[in-house]
Amino acid sequence: MKTKSIVPIAIRWPLLIAFSCVLLTEILARPHLQDVGLWMIEQPLQLVLNLLAVVLVICLSVAITGRRWNGIIAGTGLMLFMALINAVKLTALQTPFFAWDLMYARQMLALGEALMSGFTFGWILLALLILLCIGAWWLQRKRNDRVSMKMRATLMAMALGGLGLFFTDLRTRLPGMWRVENIAWEQPVNYRTNGFFLAFSMNVSPMLIHQPEAYGEALVNRLLAHNEELRQGPIGNRGKPVSLVILMSESFSDLFGIPFQTSENPWENLQRLSAHHPSFTLISPTVAGNTSLVEFEALTGLSHALLPSGSVPYDHYLQRQVPSIASILRDRGWSTLAVHPYEPWFWNRTEAYRNLGFDRFVSIDDFENPVKRGLFVSDDSMVDKMIELIEAIKGPYFMHAISMQNHGPHDHQRYLDDIVGVEGNFPPHLLESLSAFLTGVRDADRQLARFLKYLESRPEPVICVFFGDHQPALGWELLAHSSDGSMSETERDYLMATVPGLVWANKPNLLDSLDIPKRFSPSHLPGLLLHQMGIELPGHFFHMWQGLKDYSVLHRRFVGSPAGNLKSFKQVSSAPWIKDLEILQYDVLFGKGYSTHDSAHPPQPGNKPVVSLVTHSPLKITDSSLVKMASPGISR
Repeated sequence: MKTKSIVPIAIRWPLLIAFSCVLLTEILARPHLQDVGLWMIEQPLQLVLNLLAVVLVICLSVAITGRRWNGIIAGTGLMLFMALINAVKLTALQTPFFAWDLMYARQMLALGEALMSGFTFGWILLALLILLCIGAWWLQRKRNDRVSMKMRATLMAMALGGLGLFFTDLRTRLPGMWRVENIAWEQPVNYRTNGFFLAFSMNVSPMLIHQPEAYGEALVNRLLAHNEELRQGPIGNRGKPVSLVILMSESFSDLFGIPFQTSENPWENLQRLSAHHPSFTLISPTVAGNTSLVEFEALTGLSHALLPSGSVPYDHYLQRQVPSIASILRDRGWSTLAVHPYEPWFWNRTEAYRNLGFDRFVSIDDFENPVKRGLFVSDDSMVDKMIELIEAIKGPYFMHAISMQNHGPHDHQRYLDDIVGVEGNFPPHLLESLSAFLTGVRDADRQLARFLKYLESRPEPVICVFFGDHQPALGWELLAHSSDGSMSETERDYLMATVPGLVWANKPNLLDSLDIPKRFSPSHLPGLLLHQMGIELPGHFFHMWQGLKDYSVLHRRFVGSPAGNLKSFKQVSSAPWIKDLEILQYDVLFGKGYSTHDSAHPPQPGNKPVVSLVTHSPLKITDSSLVKMASPGISR
C-alpha cells in the first residue's frame, strides 16, 4: 500500500513542483518575463536537465527525511532559497550565485543588509518564501505518509547516482553526454543559456584544477630564463631602496566618459596629478564587487582569467606561501603591511596576507574610534592610519592599502552633508545614486592629494600607485541609459572593466614613464613596479614582463595590446605566451613550486615573522577644503 502510494508522488508531484521551481527561478534571474519563454523554447534540453536536477534533489530529500511531504518541502525550499540568493546577487553584483559562494557565506552575510537594500523586491520574495513554507508545513501535517525503507533506498540510489552525473568531474557526466557546454569563461552567459540549476551544478567544484600535460621542472626552468636587461640597479635613486605604496580605492571610477554635470569636479586632484605623473587605465577583472580578485592579480602577478570563473583565490587557492610583491620585498629587507578598514576575516584576508608575505595586517580591529562616512570607515580615517603607520617604520617599506568608504550600494540617503550635486539625462533614482557615488569619489580624490602631500615630505624615495578596484554596480545602468546601442558586447565589457590609475613618485627621475603602458591588467603591476624599483624580476614576474608588449590586457572575456586592440579570450587562449603562463601559474598555486625558488636572494635571517599588528593610537582627523566647479568627467 505504501509503495503503491509513493510511486505517483515520486513521479507526478516532483515533476510539477520541479517545473514550478525552475520557472520561478528563471523569472527571478532574467530581466523580462518573455526571456523565460524564449529560453524554454530555444533551450529545451537545458530545461529538461534543470527539471531533472530539481527532481533528484527532491527525491534525495524524501529519502533522507523518510516522509513524502517533509522531503518535498525541504528539497523545494532549498531550491527556492538558492533562487532567491541568485536573484539578489544578480541585482547587486551583476554576477550569479556560484557553488563556491557557500565557502564565504560569512562574508555575504556581513554585506547582506547592503545587498538586500539594493534589491527592494528581495524582502517581498523572502516573506513569500516564508509563507509558502508555513503553508507547506500545514499541508504536510495533514498528509505526510511514511516512506518504506525499500523505497527510501531506491530513491537514495537514484538521486545520488543522478546527481553524481551533474556534480562530479567525470567525462561521462550527463550534461557532457548530451553535448551541453559549460561556458566557464563567461559565467553570466553560461547561466542564461543553461539555466540556474544546471549551470550551478556544472561549476560546483572550482578546486578541480588539472595539471597541464607538459608540466615539469625542466619546462618551468626554461620559461624562467632571465635577461641581463632586468639585472639592473634602482632607477633614478642613486642606489637607495625605494619604498612602495599601493592605494586601491573602492569603486573609484571616472565612469568612462558618461556625460553629466556636477556641482564640483570629483576628480580634480587626480586630473591635476595626471598632468605631471604617469597615468593609466587599469582593466579590472571584476565589476561591482569581488575586490579580492583585483588584489590577487595586483599582488601576485597571476591572472584570474586562467582560473574558474567565480572562484576566489584568497579563499580557494592560497593555502601555502605564494610569491607576491610583499614576499619579494620582505625577503630583501622591506617592512610589508596591508591596511584595510574592514573585518579581517572578509575574503579570508588574514590567512591570504600571511601566505602572500605580509608582516602585518591592519584591519578595522586596529582602528581606534574610526570616523565613518556613510556606511563604512572614511577614507580620511584610513589615510590617518596609513600616515601613522609609516611614521613608525624604520627602513624601506611596502604598504598595500584598500579603502572601504565608497563600497556599494550607493543609496541616495547615504551622505547627509557635503554632497556632490549631479544633473544629467537620467532617471531621478539614478541621479540620486550617482550623487552618492560621486561624493565618495570626491572624498577619495581629496584624501589621495592629502596622502601624496605627506609622502612628498618624506626623505626616502617612495613610489605610490593609485587606482580604483572596479566600476560600481550602477555603472551598468548608466551605460544602458547612455549607450546608443552601437557598441558590441566586448566593447561594453571592456568599458565596464576600465578604472583610472596613477603612478606617482616623490623624487625627480625616479620613474621611467616610458615603461608604463597606458592600459594594462592588474596582473602586470608586480613586474612593472618591481622593475621601476630596480629589483630583479624573479619567477613568473619575468614572464609577465615579457608578455607586456603583446598582452598588456588579460581578461577572461578579452585580451588586448597596449595599442588597444581587443580580441576575445577564446581566440588567443592557445597562444604560446598564454599557455606558458598557465604552466607557471599552475606551478605557483598547485604544483611543485619550481618557479618559487629564489637562490639569488634568499630570505634574510633577521626578517620579522608574519603576524597581525594591533595598534590603538589616536587618529588625527583633518578637514578637507571644498572647491566648487563643474565637470562632466575626467579625460583619459
